[in-house]
Amino acid sequence: MRDRFASALIRRGSAATLLLILLCSMSLQAQTWTWKNPLPHGVTNNSIQRPEGDHIVIVGDQGRIIRSTDDGVTWDLTESNTTISFHDQSFWDSEYGWACGEDGIISRSTDGGKTWERQNTGTTKRVYAINFFSREVGWACGVGGLILYTSDGGQTWLDRSYDKPFFLRSIYFDDDKRGWTMGWNGLILETTNGGTSWLTKDFDVPGNPEYIYYVNDRVRFICGGNGLMLKTVDRGEDWRMIETGTGVTLISMYFVGDKNGWAIGKGGVIIKTTDGGESWEKVPSGTSKDLMDVSFSEYGTGIVLGVEGTLLRSTDWGDTWTSVSKGSHASYYQIEFEGSNGWAIGNDGTMQYSADAGDTWNSVPVSDAIALNDIAMFDAKKGVVVGYGGYIATTADGGMSWQAASVQDKFNINSVDAGSNGVAIAVGNEGHYWRTSDGGATWSGGTLPEQVRMLGIAHRGDNCWLAVGDRQIMYRTCDNGLTWTKVEIVNTDVQNSDFLSVTFLNKDIGWVSGTRGTILFTDDGGQNWGKGRTNLFLPLADVDFSDELNGMAVGPEGTVLLSNNGGRTWTKLDRVADVGLMSVHATGKKV
Repeated sequence: MRDRFASALIRRGSAATLLLILLCSMSLQAQTWTWKNPLPHGVTNNSIQRPEGDHIVIVGDQGRIIRSTDDGVTWDLTESNTTISFHDQSFWDSEYGWACGEDGIISRSTDGGKTWERQNTGTTKRVYAINFFSREVGWACGVGGLILYTSDGGQTWLDRSYDKPFFLRSIYFDDDKRGWTMGWNGLILETTNGGTSWLTKDFDVPGNPEYIYYVNDRVRFICGGNGLMLKTVDRGEDWRMIETGTGVTLISMYFVGDKNGWAIGKGGVIIKTTDGGESWEKVPSGTSKDLMDVSFSEYGTGIVLGVEGTLLRSTDWGDTWTSVSKGSHASYYQIEFEGSNGWAIGNDGTMQYSADAGDTWNSVPVSDAIALNDIAMFDAKKGVVVGYGGYIATTADGGMSWQAASVQDKFNINSVDAGSNGVAIAVGNEGHYWRTSDGGATWSGGTLPEQVRMLGIAHRGDNCWLAVGDRQIMYRTCDNGLTWTKVEIVNTDVQNSDFLSVTFLNKDIGWVSGTRGTILFTDDGGQNWGKGRTNLFLPLADVDFSDELNGMAVGPEGTVLLSNNGGRTWTKLDRVADVGLMSVHATGKKV
């Protein structure tokens, strides 16, 4: 039942990542989430700092902050008290640090990044870069020419903005008078009066400057778009081009001493120098993900971070890199639980299994699967998965092994549900359906009267089922799929909506989710439907309820909706991750 929503996600530029997160209680007051895969998290990491020695702090999207005290071997999530994305940070010493980001946020830590408190910046503009030069003096810059200054550790921030609305991406000061900031379209600004005024530096730059790095008192580098790298040895009086051997955007740099340096950028690019930046060579990173920042210890241990939770570590001065992030980064479309046993199935034919109520997950092979769309379990041992090209496979050992079943029609199968006495029904493209009465050993097929794509099916109880699909199509059967009757949706405005999922709590009470923010509810087995109020226009990929009142729906861009009145009205929760959420499953009072 995931095809249409997956297409919508691609058009929106979002990724449907395996995001396994548990909600402690389905109430508006309790919204405590625990990230389960990948670890330590799966959102973009943007900036890294080393307050001291083996102590590392990383900030990123959705207010995510992680810390390591063993030079990046292990990581722990830190409470940031916000879901606002951070873009940069600056630690002056082992205790005092500041992080900046969206909506004008600047937060300060006075205990090495363990706890954070937001400061008043007086702006809602994005603050993209920040640098402190003592516990008191700091500068920040961002969109719309924003430049901020503090002389009291951020208790107050003064506006020293540039008079043109450029996007400023990096800022640094030589002393209390002379400083630099740079931004898009080759803009480089210099001040010699402590930020009172800023003058444009006239460089013929072939790419957008992204970052300025100070190696020592005299040597500085600028890196940016199209492999741009500039070097000065006289504090910025004269700059010269450096050949990097790459045409990708270089986003950040780091040096240990005067000779050993690294630059990272888009597409997983890492380049290294051992001669003070005169020549650079590319080293394999093992990833094609965009990289955002880099840092090294004085004894050659390096950390590189990037999008979708990318976290790499090197112990040989950056010659080789290994991933620190644990777990799968595949896209997963459906999750299912039977007791403490859980399964998640993915678009690349992969499966994850948990035996401890979702605390830990391990990969399970599914032979010959190209893409899996749905999973249904008869009990903790027996189940069935369906997917691309008419793929159906069954398990009798809790998903540890899977045996492909033979089906005649090779249409994509989008959804499956398991009933009682070994009966299961699956639905797919062009109105095709498949049914089994022997636990999946054999299957027979048929076609609904309307040959549309069917995206969801649910067992209501006894011999009754309900299937939904494109163009508000809904069919019901009460003889285990031998005959089907169309359900007409009346007195409910669902025009131009596609139904994406269906779930039933018992034979009478059920819900349907769909495009255009659609959620329907029924209390008479699907004969009549009411429409819930979501105040959204996004597709809602899935919906599930723990009881007659408490339910949750999920969708693109980290959308999570909560209902406490049986789906009549819905409240949007704070976004927990900037990824498409594809499936939700209620296990008792947990999700």
